[in-house]
Amino acid sequence: MTVAAVTDRAVDADRRWALALMLAISTLAFVDRTILNTVGQAIKDDLRISDLQLGLLGGAAFALLYGVLALPVARLAERHSRVTIISVSVACWSIMTALCGLAGSFSQLLVARIGVGVGEAGATAPVHSLLGDYYPPRKRASAIGILGLATPLGLVVGGIGGAVLAQAYGWRMALLMVGLPGLVLAVLTRLTVKEPARGHAEGATDTEVPPFSAVVRRLAASRTFRHVLVAAILTNFIGASVISFMHPYFVRAFQLSYTDAAYLFALINGISVTGGYLFSGLLTDRLVKRDLRFYGWLPAACMFISAPGYLIGFAQTEVWVAVVALMLPGLFCAAWYAPTFAITQNLVTPRMRASAIALLGLSTSLIGMMLGPVATGALSDAFAARSFGPGYAGACRGGPTATGPACEAASVDGVRFALMAVVLLFFWAGTHFLLAARHARRELASGVAPATINEVDGLQAKGV
Repeated sequence: MTVAAVTDRAVDADRRWALALMLAISTLAFVDRTILNTVGQAIKDDLRISDLQLGLLGGAAFALLYGVLALPVARLAERHSRVTIISVSVACWSIMTALCGLAGSFSQLLVARIGVGVGEAGATAPVHSLLGDYYPPRKRASAIGILGLATPLGLVVGGIGGAVLAQAYGWRMALLMVGLPGLVLAVLTRLTVKEPARGHAEGATDTEVPPFSAVVRRLAASRTFRHVLVAAILTNFIGASVISFMHPYFVRAFQLSYTDAAYLFALINGISVTGGYLFSGLLTDRLVKRDLRFYGWLPAACMFISAPGYLIGFAQTEVWVAVVALMLPGLFCAAWYAPTFAITQNLVTPRMRASAIALLGLSTSLIGMMLGPVATGALSDAFAARSFGPGYAGACRGGPTATGPACEAASVDGVRFALMAVVLLFFWAGTHFLLAARHARRELASGVAPATINEVDGLQAKGV
């Protein structure tokens, strides 16, 4: 065996380990981020809060500082060790998740959830930047698709595990328990993951860190990125809303226990979303070899399938019919992630990647993740009030006696119609992915990292 072969095997082992550990970290991040949604109905019953307040806890409380702080953290990641930044961030958000379990009121829980967002602000951009230097452009969407499996894995682990713990020991113990594993992952990352050279995947050395204004100008000048950004914001708005309220929907609509609803929630999202993330990453890398416009065409087609699929699913009155119906749109709605993050990285140079991902994350967090659950919660309250008629607030939010068939029926109508209204935005998102596809091939060929330009030149030489 040659020295080159041994070196290649060592590099492959390093990047596979880095991807595996980043997947574990991202999975834990999603567990810690969404565990409150799984135990949300228990928190609502215990603390006597409204759906709007539940939406604030699930969305705005986390997303505000998560999005804002991602930018300064990304600038640090352009200059300093991404491995160290990731390790510190994991430890921080894990501790804050555990502290959520100690909250005695809505305001205390709100502050602790903000702390989770502060910690997780240090993960997304550095993780993507790190993997961007391990994987070349031709394999980047596949790697990002695998990383995206953190979402369905987190839904399964957080959904089932959180519900089982909440059912057996209460929601506070559930939050305490899911916060502990992050400390182990933080130490493991710091000790075992190697920091690759900037531009390593492109076979180049990128030592100069451009000013943040240069990153903004580059992305703002890209019509591809502008349309992808709008589509990503809309998709996150929908996704955060569905994730926040699908579990309460099953509890209310089908009179299920927290645990049974969590099993169905995990079944729907674990199977369908896993397939969506994985197939979209692998399929994107395959299709863009033929035409770079598939960075937009593929997610656009999937968005147009998702909207009617969810409408059909949420309209069902039989639980297993609803479960089966909701699996199909779950498969397609996840197809935006890999092509979106891959093309964003491919549109910039290596030292811009963390900042570009942070800008994408800031926009999707502040508008999509933050406003989605809040807007859906407000819609749910409004639809429930309309369904119940005059006196809803006094009759259905008045303490221990605020229950009964009329309140329960109104609550079901509220969350169902709110979710059905929100998923209509998939049509808007799909339109922007189509518009992004119109500019993708020209822009990738004209002004990005050298390795990407070389790939485009090779495709054009073949007549693509």
